[in-house]
Amino acid sequence: MLNVLDRFTDARGAPLRDFSRGRLAALLADPRPSTWEDAHGVALNTHGLTLWQAWIAIDATAPQIGRVMTIDAYDRVIMLRDWERIPDDTMLSQVVEYALSVTEAH
Repeated sequence: MLNVLDRFTDARGAPLRDFSRGRLAALLADPRPSTWEDAHGVALNTHGLTLWQAWIAIDATAPQIGRVMTIDAYDRVIMLRDWERIPDDTMLSQVVEYALSVTEAH
């Protein structure tokens, strides 16, 4: 599924930068909360569609709220709430297919 990365663009229509490609590749290779957190906000097309928005578009049960963090008085990062769930392999494939269909339709 890594070959799909060449078909996505950033919001300006340029090929994804290595940083964004790396985040998506890490998620596709190892879907878990930390790789999802890194990749969920990557824009995939000129409309600015993100991976998370694509998931919400095809799955009414997808979480509407993501990870919630805060910083305490000593500048320590504290996780208040993690992702309720992330897409499994099957759903992730469907999300990618949806994002590609939206990207290629316009």
